[in-house]
Amino acid sequence: MKKRGVVFVLFALLVGGGSAVQFFFHLQTKTDTDIHLDSNFVVDATNFLNIGRYDEAKRLFLEALKDNPKMTKAAWGLRETEAKEALSNTAFKEAINVLYQENPSDSHVNLFLGEFYVANNELDKAIPYFEQALTQNPKLAEAHFDLAMLYDQKGKFDTAKSELLLAVEIAPTAKYRNKLAHAYIKLDHLDAATAEYEKISEYPLSALEVAQLYWQRDRLDIALIRQLQAVQWLNDEKIMAKPENQDPWFFQINAEQTIELTKLTQKKSYAYLCLSFTFHLLGNTEEAERYIQEMQNLNAIRQVDIDTVLNAVFAVLVQKEFSLLPQIESFKKLYPITATP
Repeated sequence: MKKRGVVFVLFALLVGGGSAVQFFFHLQTKTDTDIHLDSNFVVDATNFLNIGRYDEAKRLFLEALKDNPKMTKAAWGLRETEAKEALSNTAFKEAINVLYQENPSDSHVNLFLGEFYVANNELDKAIPYFEQALTQNPKLAEAHFDLAMLYDQKGKFDTAKSELLLAVEIAPTAKYRNKLAHAYIKLDHLDAATAEYEKISEYPLSALEVAQLYWQRDRLDIALIRQLQAVQWLNDEKIMAKPENQDPWFFQINAEQTIELTKLTQKKSYAYLCLSFTFHLLGNTEEAERYIQEMQNLNAIRQVDIDTVLNAVFAVLVQKEFSLLPQIESFKKLYPITATP
C-alpha cells in the first residue's frame, strides 16, 4: 500500500510539471556547483562585456557574487569592469597589465589593451591586441567595433565597413548599426545607409540622421516623420532610460574637432532645431518658430556646441544639394547660428 502511495505522489509530481519539480529541488541544499549552474548572471554579464555595456556587466557580476562569493568567473569579470572604468586615467595601463600577467589569453584584457593604445594614438600597436581578442573570443563584437573605428581613423572606410558588418552580425545593436550607416555614408552608399538607419528602433540619433539623408533627396515628408518620432522618443522616460540612450552623441566636425552631447537637454535642443528646419523647408513658419521656442526653453548648456553641430550639418547639406543654400540662409535669420565648424 505504501509503495502504491509513493508511486502516486511521483506520478502527481510528473503530471504537475515544472512547478512541482522546481518545488522539490528548492527543498534541497544547494552546493557551490549548483549555484554556479543555476546563475545566469555570469553568462549575461559576459554577453554585455562582448558588446561594450560595462555598467550592466558590472551589475550582473556583483549579483553573481552575492549568490556565491567564491565564483571565480564573476570575481574576474568584476575586476575587468573595474579596470575598464580607469581607461581615462594613468592607473588603467597598470591595472590591465596586472590582469594580463595573470591571464594573457583573456579576450577582454586584450581588447582593453588595444583600446589603451588607440587612446594614445598608437593605432598600429592596437591592431594585434584586437585581432588576438577576436581569436580568443569570436563573439566579441566590441573588438570588431573598435577595429572599425581604428580603420576609419586611418581612412580605410571599406575595411571599417567590413568590421562593422561583423559586429552587427554578432549583435545588431543600435550603436553598431548606427556606425555602419555612417560607414556607408562615407563610401557614398546612401541607399545602404538609409536602409541601415531604418532598421534601428527607439534610438533618436538614428532617426535624426536618416532625416538628414531625406533632406538631400527632397523627401521632406519622411524627414518630418522621422524627426517627430525622434522627439517623441526623447520625451519618453522609459525609452531614454535604455543604456544605449544614456550614451553621449558624438559628432565629427572636422579632423581636429569632435563634439559630444551628453545631457538630455542638449540632445533635445539639437532635435528641436533639426525639426524646426524641416518645418521651415515645408514653409510652415509657425511650427518652425514654435520648435525654436521649445529649444530655447530648454536652456541647454553649451548651446554653442549644438549650433556648431547644426552648422556642420548644413555645410554637408549644401555640398550635396546646393539648391538648399537660400533656405538655409533664411533659416539662419530666423535662428542666428554664430558657431562655425
